[in-house]
Amino acid sequence: MTGYEKYFMPVYKRIQKDVVKADGCFIYTKDGKYLDMFGGLGVNALGYNVSKVNEAVISQLGEFSHISNYFEAGSSGKLAEYIVKHTFAEKVFFTNSGTEAIEAGMKLIRKYGKIHGKRNIITFTKAFHGRTLASASVTAPDSSHSYNFPGGVPNIITLEFNNIKELDKIDGDTAGVFIEFVQGQGGINVADAEFVRKLRERAADHKAVLMADEIQSGMGRTGRLFSFEHFGVIPDLAVTAKAIGGGLPLGVLLAGKKHCDILSYGEHGSTFGGNPVACAAGLETIRTINRRTFLDNVRKKGDYIVAEAVKLREKHPELIGRISGMGLMIGIEILKRPERVFHLFEERKIFVNMTQGNILRLLPPLIINEEEIGLFISTFSKVLENI
Repeated sequence: MTGYEKYFMPVYKRIQKDVVKADGCFIYTKDGKYLDMFGGLGVNALGYNVSKVNEAVISQLGEFSHISNYFEAGSSGKLAEYIVKHTFAEKVFFTNSGTEAIEAGMKLIRKYGKIHGKRNIITFTKAFHGRTLASASVTAPDSSHSYNFPGGVPNIITLEFNNIKELDKIDGDTAGVFIEFVQGQGGINVADAEFVRKLRERAADHKAVLMADEIQSGMGRTGRLFSFEHFGVIPDLAVTAKAIGGGLPLGVLLAGKKHCDILSYGEHGSTFGGNPVACAAGLETIRTINRRTFLDNVRKKGDYIVAEAVKLREKHPELIGRISGMGLMIGIEILKRPERVFHLFEERKIFVNMTQGNILRLLPPLIINEEEIGLFISTFSKVLENI
């Protein structure tokens, strides 16, 4: 148990380390320096203690930390303008988190459905959209997940991910579709190109709102600003969070022209959504990430890690199975004793993350360099030898 654990509701399984600082791709604890290969679960895309982000935060704090959304803060306005000018969005809505952005999207889709006489909302197997009531209703909807609440929102239909035949169930009664083009919590599952093409076609034909969840896969994580860009499709709505706040709480619902005015005055809001300090950090973060050279390097580094992981699989075919992902969002299936993996890495001063029980999920800071990747690969080799 950590020093203050007794004061918290028992919803987190804490890593038993006392963190004293973090910088770049490393977390410093009282017992040493650890390479972070899951980047605050995808939040710390630019690493820790980022000077330009820190400067933006300090500058905004010198003006004000918060004002009511009855006023327009310059930093939130500039971030909204940047997002609209560089994406498909016509308008945005700021939230405090990804789950809250999902909730806003759910509310928008349900109102759209009510207007047009559509009841159903589609989600997919192994989806993860959050743990609040509505977001959990479209999250991995099966009885094996304790965070799923199937009674939260009615008329949720679950289709099999990457099964094209299932898409025929999208019909005139479908109000909207929630989709992660690269599933994160579900095990780093990448959508098939033909599946995505058919999905976009069915949604358009039946005037269903297609909503892309880019909370984990967005902000350059896959080597594009958003993962849907790899598939040549444009969603009607998208949500992003985690990395966009530069380490501060921030989420965004992006809406295209056809759906940006469905929610009107008084129908939705967020006291802290679009907080000026978080938006100042977000603007600096997205400006840094959304550069061709930066995104190209993310893809190159991801390809390098995958290539090295394939070599390790050739050496240990009994230990490594499927390797999947895009950019620096990578999943490696561990075939034997996966419960030992985290601890074996921890003993060698690297923090990793496991999902779905046996998938080694890699979400390192996008600034990770070749030397740090080399350290991870050499350590992974030693871990495999000791499983």
